[in-house]
This record gives sequence, C-alpha cells and structure tokens, in this order.
Amino acid sequence: MGRIGDAVVLGLIQGVAEWLPVSSSGHLLFARSLFGFEGSHGLDVFLHFASLVVILAFFRRKIVRVASAFFLLRTRTEEFRLAVCILCATAVTGAAGLFLARRAAPLFEDARVLGFSFLLTSAFLFSSRRRGQKKVSVSSAFFVGIAQAVALLPGVSRSGATIGMAKLLGTRDEDAFSFSFLIAAPAMLGALVIERQEIASVAAGPLAAGFVTALAAGFFSLALLKKLVLHNRLHWFGWYTLGMGIFCLSVFR
Repeated sequence: MGRIGDAVVLGLIQGVAEWLPVSSSGHLLFARSLFGFEGSHGLDVFLHFASLVVILAFFRRKIVRVASAFFLLRTRTEEFRLAVCILCATAVTGAAGLFLARRAAPLFEDARVLGFSFLLTSAFLFSSRRRGQKKVSVSSAFFVGIAQAVALLPGVSRSGATIGMAKLLGTRDEDAFSFSFLIAAPAMLGALVIERQEIASVAAGPLAAGFVTALAAGFFSLALLKKLVLHNRLHWFGWYTLGMGIFCLSVFR
C-alpha cells in the first residue's frame, strides 16, 4: 500500500479509535508493528489535529459559554466552576505527562507495552458501569487529569480512562462525557505546539489524506460514543480491549 493509502488507513484508525474507548495510539502502533503500515510520529501528531477540530466543532456552544464565564469572571456561574475544573485537570495532566515523557519515553514506540496498556483500559471501562449523580468537582478533576496523563501510553484509551475515572468517582454520565473531551482540547493543543516540527517532516499528500479521513470518521464516532455513555454501554468495549491485551501479550514479546 502506498504512503497516501497508509495515511488513509491510519486516519480511519485515528478517527474511530480516538473517540471510541479502544486507544487510537495503541491501534496506530499495533497497525505499524503487525502489518507494516508506513507512518511517522509527525503523521500521528497531525492526525490529532483532526481530532482537535472535531472537539471544537462538537462542543462549540459549551466551549464558548465556559470561556466567556471564565474570562468575564462570572464566578458564581456553573460554567466558571467548570472552567476551574478544566484548568485543574489540565495542570495535573501536564505535570504528570512531563514526568512520564521523561521517564517512560521509550515505551511510547514499544509494541511490547500494548498488552498491559489494553488490559488497563479494560479495567477503566469495566469501572464505567457505575452510575452517579455528582457534578465534576476540583477533586474529581484532579484524578481525571491523572487518568488522562496515563493515557499517554499507547494502548491506554484516553476517553476510556477519563470517562471511566469520572464515573468511578460518581460523576453523572453526561458530565463525564463532556468533561472528558473538554480537557482533551488543551492537551491536544499543547502536544501540537510542542511537536509541531515533527509535522514538517511528512509530505503534504499523506497529511491531507489522513486529516480528511480522521475528521470524517471522528464526527461519526464521537456522536456514537455519546449515545453509548448516556445509555451506560461503555463497558462493552472492555471485552474488546481485554481480547486485544491478551493477543498483544502473546504476539509482542
């Protein structure tokens, strides 16, 4: 398969696996390691730009309300409180992420870690069966931020880890869903800024093909995920990641 064809396949994987709780980074590494798809870290970074665009479009009204409340200092509003929680989770993710990047950087491209990471994702997903009625708080945002940092490891689903952690802490379904992706936007933006030079090493054709594919698949997958979370069906994917974990442990040694 040519480089553009590979980029389309990787874009499809990104567009589906970024939102459904099965780990896009894990599946990208899995596809390259097992099937030999051509790709690069620069392409992976740019595919996350497509994911960022999907978030900004999908949550545009809520993002505007939260940003307005924060910058206009409407401190008594629900949106201002949510903005503080987003900042808390983002700060925790940044600090924990830097620690992982320095101490565990080789693991990000090592297929042998996939088995354990997929199994960890399963644990998060099975914990999502709990249903609560709490709003997101600063304390819960702290732990969700840690979960998001752990999801830097390939095979750990970011959406699965953050939604699973939020629901484990008693957060109601819709709030767990929206908070997971509201904190994803600054994390993705930060990664794009830090690793922007990697994108320059990839040809325009594969970048465009991967971006369009990831964008189209992303809108569909995010809408599907919302329905699954609100109907408390997220744990279904735990069986898939459990199977992937066992398979990867047997293949990548």
